[in-house]
Amino acid sequence: FNELTGSYQRLVYILIEDQQYSEAEKWIVKGIRDIGGKWPGVEKSLRESMLEIRALQKNWPGAAAIRIDNFVGYPSEKAYAECRESSGKAGVWPQVREHLIAYLETGANPWEQKNWPLPETGLPETDFTQGSDYPMVQELIEVAIFEKDPEMILYWYDRLPGKRYTCRGLFEDRVADSVSDHAPERAVAIWKKLAEREIAQVKPKAYREAARYLHRAQRIMAKQKKSAEWEEYLQGLRTVHARKRRFIEILNGLEKKPIVKRKR
Repeated sequence: FNELTGSYQRLVYILIEDQQYSEAEKWIVKGIRDIGGKWPGVEKSLRESMLEIRALQKNWPGAAAIRIDNFVGYPSEKAYAECRESSGKAGVWPQVREHLIAYLETGANPWEQKNWPLPETGLPETDFTQGSDYPMVQELIEVAIFEKDPEMILYWYDRLPGKRYTCRGLFEDRVADSVSDHAPERAVAIWKKLAEREIAQVKPKAYREAARYLHRAQRIMAKQKKSAEWEEYLQGLRTVHARKRRFIEILNGLEKKPIVKRKR
């Protein structure tokens, strides 16, 4: 092994295969410190190796601590799910969840809050989120979607920071879908907004995307027995966008689609 080549990961793999876990941990820590953020991919791989060691040792609190560290570095729905799984094995998920939500809302690191139930990671500290804005609204929405909590989805959706926020398309579509049973009128309003945003681009591709959103709204309105109100809305679109012939063609095609597939 030559430290100058930075081939820490190969050495760590060998040590883990030989079940020399303490030695592997030593080189993981040294590698992360020596890399110092120069090779993020290698550093991530080394952190994953430490997580692997914790799992092999069935050290679930230690594994959970690393998952939380990863989440703080790169908050996402997937990372949150991993935190829940590992913290559940450690028997501390309710406490950890409370600290993670507080982190997303305020920026206070989970392990610096009162009554933190997990040990230290044993890894060098890394400030991944320097400069992040709090509350982290998109991440809080993703957590609420993961937990199937439509009230919290809408609570945070209504607090998106306007022009500074670049939330578009698929994400808002997912928000609407996640609240469609709980608050159908909100889902329809979101899909209408998305459709109108696409129409404003004055492009055939955008018109087709608008039709997709409109079709989803149409199905909800039909379930709510508000077809007459929906037809009035479509007539308004026709009037406003009468000169956009391609859009009108697509809109006419939308009306011909069955709202609910018939059973054979």
